[in-house]
This record gives sequence, structure tokens and C-alpha cells, in this order.
Amino acid sequence: AFFKRWKILALIADIVVAESLMDGIVVKHWGGVEKKKYSLTELGEAFSVMNLSKEDLTEDGKRCIIYGELFTTYDAIIDNVVSHTDKVDRLTLSEDNDLLFPASTTVDAYSLIAPSAITERGIVLGGDMFGIHISQEHSAEYISLIINAIYRNKLSKYAKGSTIIHLHYGDIKNVEVELPDLKTQLYLVGVVKRLRTKFSIETDYLVKLNKAKQSLLSALFI
Repeated sequence: AFFKRWKILALIADIVVAESLMDGIVVKHWGGVEKKKYSLTELGEAFSVMNLSKEDLTEDGKRCIIYGELFTTYDAIIDNVVSHTDKVDRLTLSEDNDLLFPASTTVDAYSLIAPSAITERGIVLGGDMFGIHISQEHSAEYISLIINAIYRNKLSKYAKGSTIIHLHYGDIKNVEVELPDLKTQLYLVGVVKRLRTKFSIETDYLVKLNKAKQSLLSALFI
């Protein structure tokens, strides 16, 4: 059983980007369900955010998400907010079904299409991003998953610029996406979250095994 588990762990470790597997699951499921077309503007109310940068981060205070973290810290679904700020004036706070889009990058248009969903109220949002308060008829987490897995190329065509590439809500608000009913959306989100948890547990276990291996090897050569 140990060696079987080790082989599974090794396979997981060999996946360069675990999100690629998640994307495959999302695409497969999306392709097999009944869907209806919606423009982004039909999905909820767009909003802008306050100014907030790395210099505004603190050890304690209100939890916050800044623009750059949409690229470096979070993926399609934000499970745990890691940053804090002591800002108190004119705060932009998340609602319980929000979709956040980074609005600029110096990399390329495709990389700019990297939305993240936050489903916790009261998180301070700031920096070069915009958001959509998704209506309760849909799941922001599901929409984030399918945009990242299916619609990145389509939306990237609306990004503008050369040295600095920008994305504006006004340019993409009429873009259509195909969505199943809410029950089906939530089912897939649940599957993806369970898989993410499994990956996290197995990856942590693999790290511990590797540390134990190194300790044993060191002991052998003392």
C-alpha cells in the first residue's frame, strides 16, 4: 500500500501545473451539459476598486486582496486571503459572490485574463483591477473556472496596448459565455474544490516523505 501511495504521489509531483488538470476537468464537464448564453453584463453588476498597493500591506488589520496577487498568489478560486491592510477610509469591500479581473500587465494579453472568485464578504479590494458582483443565479467560482479554462483566448482579444496591456470592463461586457444551471455550476465547483484539497494534502505528504528520505540518507553517510 505504501509503494502504491508513493507512485500516486510521484505522479502528482510530476504534474508541472496542477491547474492544467483542473482545466481539463472543467472543459470536459462544460462540454457535456446543457448551457445557455449570457453576456457578462447579464451576470451581475460591475464595480471599480480603491487604490491599494504593496506599500499599504501590514502584518495585521483588515484582510485584503491587491491587484498583483491575482497573478502571484491566487488562482481561479480564492480560498484563503493572506494579506492585511490598516487602511480605513473609503474601502472597497467584497460581497459574497464576486469575480475579480486584473486590469493590466506587462506580459501578454492572454496572461492578463486571469480572474479570481471571492465568496467572502468584507475583504478589502484594491489596485489595478475591476470586479463583477455576480448575481445569486450564478456561481462566481464556476464562472472564474470556465473563463480561465475556456474563454481566456476569446477575452484576450479585447485587451489593448503594447508595453502595458490593459483590460477594461466596458470592452468585454457584451462578450457572451455559456453557462449551465446553478445546480450544475455548484456541482462542478464542489468537485474542483475536493480535488484541490486532495492535491494539497498529497503534496504536503510528499514533502514530508522527501524530508524523511533526506534525513535517512544523511544518517547513512555520517
